[in-house]
Amino acid sequence: MTNQNLDPSWSSDLNAIVDEVSKNAWSKGFHSVTDTEDELIERGCNNIHDEVSELHEAWRKGKLHEPCDKAGLMESIGIEPLSCIEEELADILIRVCDVSRRLGVDIASAVYRKHRFNITRPHRHGGKKS
Repeated sequence: MTNQNLDPSWSSDLNAIVDEVSKNAWSKGFHSVTDTEDELIERGCNNIHDEVSELHEAWRKGKLHEPCDKAGLMESIGIEPLSCIEEELADILIRVCDVSRRLGVDIASAVYRKHRFNITRPHRHGGKKS
């Protein structure tokens, strides 16, 4: 795939998700108009790290594909339950969307541009193991 063949139309969908995630975080009291950039970075990194750690812990325990701890509640309110892997990956993305909005980063544009760059990189980026 070349850079010219990428279709950026999906970015409006991602920006819509970012909008909804941000509105919810504000409505649930997770932000203040007095938050500094340092506070946002610290809290954002900590929250993203926590979610990645929860994903890793589910993997270590062999529970990635088991229902998440909120599955019963989700089902009781009519939401299809998530597995642990689904829940933690969603939480990571939600945290990234929220912090990007708070910091004024157009994450859809950043992902699109970074992906375009990654397409130009060599196989395994020149020999990286992972």
